[in-house]
Amino acid sequence: MNEQEAQTNLDQDLKNSRFAKYNNPQLQKDVKNWILSVLADKIDNQVFLNTDLLDSLKDGTILCLLVNTIFGDDIIKYKSSKLAFVQMENIEKFLTFCKIKGVSQDELFQTIDLFEKNDPYQVLMSIQSFSRIVNKNFPNKYNFIGPNISKKHERPKIPNKPKHLMLGQGGVPWSSIEYGYMNGSNQTKEGVVFGGRRDIVHK
Repeated sequence: MNEQEAQTNLDQDLKNSRFAKYNNPQLQKDVKNWILSVLADKIDNQVFLNTDLLDSLKDGTILCLLVNTIFGDDIIKYKSSKLAFVQMENIEKFLTFCKIKGVSQDELFQTIDLFEKNDPYQVLMSIQSFSRIVNKNFPNKYNFIGPNISKKHERPKIPNKPKHLMLGQGGVPWSSIEYGYMNGSNQTKEGVVFGGRRDIVHK
């Protein structure tokens, strides 16, 4: 097997892995139900439920409609069209809005991931991330899909040094005590003369 064939096989294995993750009935159901909970009667529920999720989202209109329903009409200007470049433009507008609202770049899918079904699992992950942003903005109105992201906790604050261990307050720094404090000993105080003979007899 040459290098090119090995690379091709690896790419295909990765793609198959992503498709396997996408083919999770419960995950797809959760995403569809969340979309329906937002759009309610704005789309045909039965058609949406009985259609492959990527096919339903491919033209970008449902994604844009999600944004406008949640954040206000006309937030995104989009068109319903059978033209590929218009559909891809709709998807791009949704992705741009997600970035503005705080969805991280590594959680977003690329347009071709949806339009050409290159990475359907990433599409689901992006919608999950978007649902968390929506829930953060409207916690009492919209729920979210997937696991809750843990919040960062601040490191505990270092207590102030006691006054009796602070310089200028009659004390010495903690580090000096930790490593042995010599009370300011130096060469002169200890009577050390470099090059001289050491007298060990007390006079």
